[in-house]
Amino acid sequence: MRSFLFVFLSIISLELMGQSSLDDLIGTTSTTNKPISTTFSSTRIVTGHSVEMIPKGVREFRISHRFGTIQEGFYDIFGLDQAKIRLGYDIGISDNFMVGFGRNSHRKVYDIFARYSFLNQTIDNSVPLTLQYLFASSIETLRYGTKIPFMQRFAQINQLLVAKKINKFSFQLMPSLMIHEYDNYDKNAFAGVGGAVRYLLGKRVALNIEYFARLKHKDNGSQEFDRVFNQNYNSLGVGIDIEAGGHVFQFHFSNTNTMNEQAFMFETNKTWEKGEICFGFNILREFSSNKKSKKEW
Repeated sequence: MRSFLFVFLSIISLELMGQSSLDDLIGTTSTTNKPISTTFSSTRIVTGHSVEMIPKGVREFRISHRFGTIQEGFYDIFGLDQAKIRLGYDIGISDNFMVGFGRNSHRKVYDIFARYSFLNQTIDNSVPLTLQYLFASSIETLRYGTKIPFMQRFAQINQLLVAKKINKFSFQLMPSLMIHEYDNYDKNAFAGVGGAVRYLLGKRVALNIEYFARLKHKDNGSQEFDRVFNQNYNSLGVGIDIEAGGHVFQFHFSNTNTMNEQAFMFETNKTWEKGEICFGFNILREFSSNKKSKKEW
């Protein structure tokens, strides 16, 4: 089921990237090459980055909560007792470049990122898609009682984001490469690819689906390979975005309750097939020293 969904999203996304987006011109009085607005509702889809940028001079404060599996039932208040939180602060350096940092209670991880937009889809489709590069890095500071090598605490993510908006639909592909060292494993480069779809349900409400698949190394029969690949799963998240004034509320269900790229892309240890579904939400608030940022969904 997971593989089918990912292949479906990838094929649909690639097909639609080649089509003309004439419907984007409906309601305009003249042809324009201005960038299209609001491919996604927020700079994050469910947990991963979207191609949405923060404009120059705008700052965004984000509170993200993830909980345990809802199958724990009333004893754990359907996972609420296992709450994790990430606090993040993002800054628009220019309209095509943003940076951010955050702190995650999961393993006490600190993270930073930078994202740059090379291409921006335009209303007249003269530029048919959006292309961005994401660099993200994280460091784990949890104390284990024994010395952990730096490279086993450090992770680096390099990711391309390719997106297309057509009417109420938005599609995104995310080929990714992680640099990280696992204990007693002889490889430190790990590849994966993500796919996402957004559908605008109403003027201020949108549905999101996000999926990340890991590309496995050749099985060498070792315990390390089994631990890294066979004991983890691909992540799938489904969510709803609701915009209200300067706030965006994101509510979602996923088989991961982590919030840094290393963890939710490559170390998801839960699966939808076993009912291991976690509730989570993001709340973000934009602040601007210039004129108020306006979103057009």
